[in-house]
Amino acid sequence: MKGKTHTRRSHLQSAGVAIGGGLFSVACAGSSPSGGQQAASSATGCRAKLEVWGYGIGGEVMKRLVADYTAKNPTCTIDATDQADDANGSVQTKLTTAQVGGAPPTLTGLSPSRFRTWTDPGLITDVDEYFKRDRLSKNDFPPALWASMSYGGKVRALPFRANPDFVLHWLKPHFQEAGLDPNKGPQTIADLDRMIPLLHRDRSGEIERVGMQPWDFYGTGGNTINAWTRAFGGSFYDEQKDELTFNHPRISRAVEWYVEWARRLDAVRVKALETASNANRPTVPFFVSRKWSMHPLTPSALNGILSADPTLATPEMIGAGPFPGEAPGKTGAVTIGGWGIAMVGGAKERDAGWDFMKYCGASEEGTTTIARMNGLPGWLKSPGLAEVAKDPLQKPYVEAVQRAEFAQFGYYVPVSVNFAALDEAIAGKRTAKDALDQIHREATNAYADYKTRFKTQRG
Repeated sequence: MKGKTHTRRSHLQSAGVAIGGGLFSVACAGSSPSGGQQAASSATGCRAKLEVWGYGIGGEVMKRLVADYTAKNPTCTIDATDQADDANGSVQTKLTTAQVGGAPPTLTGLSPSRFRTWTDPGLITDVDEYFKRDRLSKNDFPPALWASMSYGGKVRALPFRANPDFVLHWLKPHFQEAGLDPNKGPQTIADLDRMIPLLHRDRSGEIERVGMQPWDFYGTGGNTINAWTRAFGGSFYDEQKDELTFNHPRISRAVEWYVEWARRLDAVRVKALETASNANRPTVPFFVSRKWSMHPLTPSALNGILSADPTLATPEMIGAGPFPGEAPGKTGAVTIGGWGIAMVGGAKERDAGWDFMKYCGASEEGTTTIARMNGLPGWLKSPGLAEVAKDPLQKPYVEAVQRAEFAQFGYYVPVSVNFAALDEAIAGKRTAKDALDQIHREATNAYADYKTRFKTQRG
């Protein structure tokens, strides 16, 4: 991305993306207004007011998108408001209240799990006719995003910002010290089993360096089990039976494998090192301590490293590549999280809403703006992806978006899951199988209850 006056990296180094609050309103235009859920009409110009709830998609990026869009379309207005959620799901409550009151916003941001949990109760509605009218195709999006955005066989949302999980990163100097090729990461689980001991440093009872902590990727719960389930060829959900499958044999194999590494490397001492490494800078990724040889980094984590230590966030220091796998899993398995943009059920200005929605999620200009301001578009035709890929540290993320097969864990499992039993397995207090059996029972009961309350669009 060199040679650009406004590159993704220079933007992050200079200021980052400021996520502000409050309401802002700008004149804009889209396509002709229409009410209710009627069919898409031809786009001829908007003279209406749109309201966008920037849940996960707000801040400076949304401000720029609105400004650019409205500069070219000055005949209607967009009010875009940042929305912050909490543990009680306040955004969903507010959205439900607005909908029941007959005054819902036109568009809202949403996370992958809400592609499902907001469709089933009718909080978001399909835009299938607009999608077909404008000749968009499922081939314009990676399979992982298409699975969630077309939940129930109809297009429910467009991707706003994709977050590919999991791309493996490693410190090249550590590989060189261990006699490993610094430009090639592990391809298989057997490779990992060989490399972790070579990279790990435990001297006189003190851990100096952690080869990898495969039992803890941003917590020991959903992120970790999500990563290894796909790497080992497992699944959380049986589509044909409409059943959750936390007792899948490949999930058991994966958890047994990483629980054994927790025992071998002593998870308690590794956690103590992590805590000590972050004692004076708790918001900085612990990878910055240079005491971990391998770890998957999300795009936001890599950006955090870039801000905290630019000398570390270079292609000479950090290698990146596909996540390792074990058959029937595949090397380079990728799930996609991030954020989407959707039409709210009962929205009055559907035509104009779709026009701005498509601008954000499936237009050259809108998606390139997102790419330049710290985001990866989910539309595969976006010129922004090619721009981002010019940065060697960002290229693996672009490649991950392009090959991603799986939606994020929360899409397949639309209920809250308690993973505390896995912590007990990691601590050696119970077997991996026993822990997964408990998680499976509880999740299955929760999903059965979910289906009594909502008519799902699958199964």
